[in-house]
Amino acid sequence: MIFLKKIVFLIITIGFVSSPMVIAKTIENEQQIIGWLTKLDPLPKIHYSYPLPLKRMSDDLLFEYARITNAISISGEWHKEKDIDRVVRIAKKVNELKPKNPVSIGINYSIWHRRFGKNLSPMDTGVTYTEELELLKENLESIKKKLAKANLKYDDKIEVSRLLFDSERFHIKPDNVAWNKAITEKYDSATDIVKDIFPKVKIEWYGRGAIQNGSSKTGWEVTNFFSLKEKGNSFNCTLYTVPEIGITREIFRKTVKLALKYKQEEVTPWVALASGYRRKLDTFQVWSPDWNYDLIYSWKLGAEINQPWYSSEAVRREQRFAPWNMAKIVVFYPPPFDQRTPHWAKHFVAYVRGAHDIKKLP
Repeated sequence: MIFLKKIVFLIITIGFVSSPMVIAKTIENEQQIIGWLTKLDPLPKIHYSYPLPLKRMSDDLLFEYARITNAISISGEWHKEKDIDRVVRIAKKVNELKPKNPVSIGINYSIWHRRFGKNLSPMDTGVTYTEELELLKENLESIKKKLAKANLKYDDKIEVSRLLFDSERFHIKPDNVAWNKAITEKYDSATDIVKDIFPKVKIEWYGRGAIQNGSSKTGWEVTNFFSLKEKGNSFNCTLYTVPEIGITREIFRKTVKLALKYKQEEVTPWVALASGYRRKLDTFQVWSPDWNYDLIYSWKLGAEINQPWYSSEAVRREQRFAPWNMAKIVVFYPPPFDQRTPHWAKHFVAYVRGAHDIKKLP
C-alpha cells in the first residue's frame, strides 16, 4: 500500500482494467510453483491479500493458494459474477478436504477514494459524500447477491469473513477536534454499511494505529489516518522491509504496545514479500515492487508469525522476537503473483516452509 495514485497504477497493472494482452499473460513457471505448493500444508493462520489476479491464475494454482492460505481475496469495486462463481467453486473444492480453517472470502475496498471530492474537507457531507456511501452499499450488495447465487449453484455456504478497507484520503490534525471527529464519522459510516450487509464480517483498516519507522527525530511515527476513536477491534501495521529483521520486529512490537493501550484485540500485519521499501542515498526509502532479497528473510518471517514458539509468553520469547501471538490473521501486499513482483511466488514458498519449520529454501 502506498498512496492512492500508486494504488490506481497497481490496479491497472494487475489487470482489473487492463488490456487483453496483459490479462492473457500467465504466471511464470506456474507448474514449478504448483509443484512446490502441493507439498506444503496449510498455514496455521488465515492469510488474506490485496485482490488476487484471478484472470492470470489457473484453477490449479488458485486451488493450491486457497488451500494453503484458507482465503481468497477479491476487489470490492471490480468484481464480476463469473469471478465470484469461480471463487465459490474453488473454495468448495478446498473445503471438501475439511481444513482446520475453511476457505472464506476477503473483500478489498478503497473507501473515500471513489466518489468523494478530492479537494473536499472531511467535514463535507454533500453530494459526493452521499455518492461514496451509496457506491459502497451498491458494491457490497452486488457481491452478496452474486455470492448467494454461486452458493446456491454449488450447494455451499462460502462466506465473506473479512473486509479490508484502505483509506488514505484523510489526515488527523492536532488540536482540531471538529476535523478529527468528521474523519472518525466517515470511517464509522462505512463500518455501519458493512455490518448491515455482512453482520458477521470483521473489518481491517489499513494503517490503523500503525507505528512505522521514518525520518522523524525519534525514527518512529504513528500513521495519521485515524483518530483511534473510530469503531474497530484491531490495529494494522505494514511489514514492508522484511530483510531488515530488527526493524520488522520493532514495528510489530511498538504497534502491539499501542494497541493494548487502546484495548484492541488484534494487530494485523501487512507483509510485503519480494518487494518493499528499500534504502536510498538521496531519500529515506523508496518503494520497490521487485526486490528479490535473500529468501531466508521470508522463511524467517513465516516462522516467527506462524509458529507459537516465537511468541511464547511462558518464557518471554516475544521480547527476543515479537508478540506475534497478537497477529490472528495476516495480509499480503503487493497482490500474490503480481506481474511487477516476479519473485513473489518463490518467497511465498519460503514463507510457508518457514511456517512449518521446513529447513529448505526453494
